[in-house]
Amino acid sequence: MGVKTPFHSYTFHFRSAIFKKKLRRDMNPEITITVEDESDTSPSRSYTVHFFDTHIFVTVTKTPSVVRKWVATTVYLRNRRRLFGQLVIGVAVQWNPYRGNDPPAHTLQLCVGCRCLIFQLSHATTVPLILRRFLLDETNTFVGIWNGSDQKKLEMEHGLDIHRLLDLRRYVETDEGDSLLTASVEAIVSECLGFEGVYLDQAISMSRWDAHHLSWEQVLQATVKAYVAFEIGKNQGAWRY
Repeated sequence: MGVKTPFHSYTFHFRSAIFKKKLRRDMNPEITITVEDESDTSPSRSYTVHFFDTHIFVTVTKTPSVVRKWVATTVYLRNRRRLFGQLVIGVAVQWNPYRGNDPPAHTLQLCVGCRCLIFQLSHATTVPLILRRFLLDETNTFVGIWNGSDQKKLEMEHGLDIHRLLDLRRYVETDEGDSLLTASVEAIVSECLGFEGVYLDQAISMSRWDAHHLSWEQVLQATVKAYVAFEIGKNQGAWRY
């Protein structure tokens, strides 16, 4: 198991690289990432994002069969836990902001509980039917933060549609009842979850999301963005909106 190390340093154990490092000095130091498997021969790469006391298991892939398995497992867990009509999925989308006036989505992030999928759409040969059906399932509730362009980006090149993708900014309030519509992700997370320093770095947001191998910083930030949406949506009972 990796240990917390200073920024830009890592530890190595046996045949598998297990790293943990801070994203940036602006991100809370209790948010780190461990690399579990980055093998070039594997159809996916595996990470653990440590969000304070929560460990989020992350799968990064362009491979349709890996996506099928992830979605099938999510549906199985939903059915076993009898969450019909109450399953909340955190959603986030990344793209390259400098590719023309209206760039398409390069990654789709889905987060349910402590499981997160980062699907590299720009490198995928196809989008699995089970994912399309999952995104259109009216018994699921899909939530994000500052996601006004996400659905359009997914439809452009990938023909992906999501049933009623909610922007949580429109529903959450401060303890005093003030709107958080114009608040940053950091402020919304602080108000709704009580975690400080959940900062999304603009330079990472504007980096190359069509890269074959996403950086640790990209994986961590993409995961955090989807995870906090899931947590807020779940705590707020977003299926009632």
